[in-house]
Amino acid sequence: MGIRTRQSGAMISGVGLAGALQLFTLEGAHAVEFSVLDNQVTGSFDSTLSYGRLWRVQGRDKSNDDINTNDGNRNFDTGLVSEVFKITSELEANYKNYGVFMRGSAFYDTQLMDKRNDYYSNNNPSQPSQNYPKDDRFTDETRDIAGSRIEMLDAYVYGSWDVAKMPVTARLGRQVFNWGEGMFYRGGINTTNPVDAARFRLPGAEVKEVLLPVEAVSFNIGLTDNLTMESFYQTNWKETRIDPVGTFYSQTDLFADGGNTAYNNFSGTALDTPVPGFGNVIDLYGALGNDPFFRQVLGSTGLYANGVTPAFGTTLKVATIGKDINARNDGQFGFAFRYIAEELNSTEFGLYMVNYHAKEPTIAADLGGYQGIDMNALANLLAGVAGSQAGALAGGLATADVMGNIQAHRRYAEDIRMYGFSFNTTVGQASVFGELAYRPNLPIGVAATNDLIGDLANGAAAAAAGQTINVGGQMVQLDSQINNAERVEAFNASLGSIYNFGSGLSFDSIFGVFEVASEHLRGSSLQYTAYDGSNRYYAGSGNYSYVSGGERGDQVNRNSYSYTAMFNGTWNDVYAGVNVSPYVVYKEDFEGNSYQAGNIIEGRKAYTLGVKANYQNKLEAELQYTEFFGGGQNNTIRDRDNVGFNLKYFL
Repeated sequence: MGIRTRQSGAMISGVGLAGALQLFTLEGAHAVEFSVLDNQVTGSFDSTLSYGRLWRVQGRDKSNDDINTNDGNRNFDTGLVSEVFKITSELEANYKNYGVFMRGSAFYDTQLMDKRNDYYSNNNPSQPSQNYPKDDRFTDETRDIAGSRIEMLDAYVYGSWDVAKMPVTARLGRQVFNWGEGMFYRGGINTTNPVDAARFRLPGAEVKEVLLPVEAVSFNIGLTDNLTMESFYQTNWKETRIDPVGTFYSQTDLFADGGNTAYNNFSGTALDTPVPGFGNVIDLYGALGNDPFFRQVLGSTGLYANGVTPAFGTTLKVATIGKDINARNDGQFGFAFRYIAEELNSTEFGLYMVNYHAKEPTIAADLGGYQGIDMNALANLLAGVAGSQAGALAGGLATADVMGNIQAHRRYAEDIRMYGFSFNTTVGQASVFGELAYRPNLPIGVAATNDLIGDLANGAAAAAAGQTINVGGQMVQLDSQINNAERVEAFNASLGSIYNFGSGLSFDSIFGVFEVASEHLRGSSLQYTAYDGSNRYYAGSGNYSYVSGGERGDQVNRNSYSYTAMFNGTWNDVYAGVNVSPYVVYKEDFEGNSYQAGNIIEGRKAYTLGVKANYQNKLEAELQYTEFFGGGQNNTIRDRDNVGFNLKYFL
């Protein structure tokens, strides 16, 4: 028989590939059903208890050690990186044509909550973590998001009626919308709910825990026997939870929960001498700043007006991570029309229109009211200390002072429009699905993080003196807001199939899944002119900067492509009612780089080998191995190969 399935659109690209298997695992009949009040109220309750472990099996790549992305890499030697106890419970109750549904979850990770990490044993070159001076501990924000959490997920009431001879269903409360047909890739039609990447990384995570429910009112109306309309209006906005700083999969130390300070190891890097004499600042900056006399005298020039910029060996603070610029709660709504064409083998077509606010941020920055420095007065004061180098030293000190006062923010853009088309049909033993999403005003990042830092370092002394400087292609002054984003036209497309091979190769059943996806950017040159007049392309999804050695091939492309394939076989009743299912998942980004928040890094590959055993839908065990490779410096999880194990008991 053919297979037809509605996809969740919830997968996280590039990692946790085995989570794909959850899309096709049949729900076990393990709910406890109940009825009360003479069977007027009926319902069900079920819980899943799970225990999981994750081990790192690959050592650190020494080249994967950027100061603003490396906390997660330095925190873990090979060995156990996560040990999670978790419970997820669901309750549904019905009375006549009304009902309520609730889902909650709680987990505890002993490695984040109870253990010290391995940062000190890997702190070479020496530099501060985001939890300095307690570098061998995780930040409070990281522990709160990824270490221990009790959370209500779905919680809504619903009802169903006939209105003008049309069936109508309404929901009110915290809910998820699974629109579209895309499976393994973000950025398609299904963008109305934020993603919980932190929860998805937990051993034993399930797909239903990935999308975060949001408060909304929704309606589904059967306009005809073959045509339905669904609509929603969200009354709250939430952001996507990317991996918190310092966790095993974290790829940024700045713009995730737990990030507070940007640093730069200027010694031996492309930013070693952004202005003449800056290389001497490291040694003199602390001495000048800590000497009460010098601080008092230098204060008259404007230096240290907002406090002393800390120095850690050859490392300087170059920005503080400030308050998020969140989107507003209102203004998010959508419509979906689905039509089943019986004359076309009952193919389902979908049309979608959504207005939503960004769940992933772009970066903005300002100087928080910083007033600048009297450069001439500063050079004159330093003449007795530095002689002929006074001007150069003044420029270096001004650079450090300006950068120490930068406030960087996560900005979440508003009113992004999405128009989509999807289809789902069966062809023989295969389910075939596809979708196209068009956004005429998608915000994407412009300059890579370290390129922004480099531009600011090169122009800071001039900015301190009141001049206009070029930062990420924008001409800015001390009182300017740096908005590192541009709105472009974006197309996301995917095409896939689920094929039922039946029995064979000793398996009682085999199925395969394949999806190819692409991203296309239009309406922009995707280039900017740097401070030195050179031409730069917008940052790609690897965020690999020009100042760190990145080249054109590391930046964004107009078109990018990827595919994911999965095969799963099952042996039924191997022993005493135990079904065993080995599987393999493979993903390859084979052409082009996405924008910063996109899916694709050219050359990046990953695969998962696993096996799952299920005993009468009551007890389940899973063992898997995942390897990441390819993509060069853009692939910041290239050294996170791991083995995972989880055990689940269905109450």
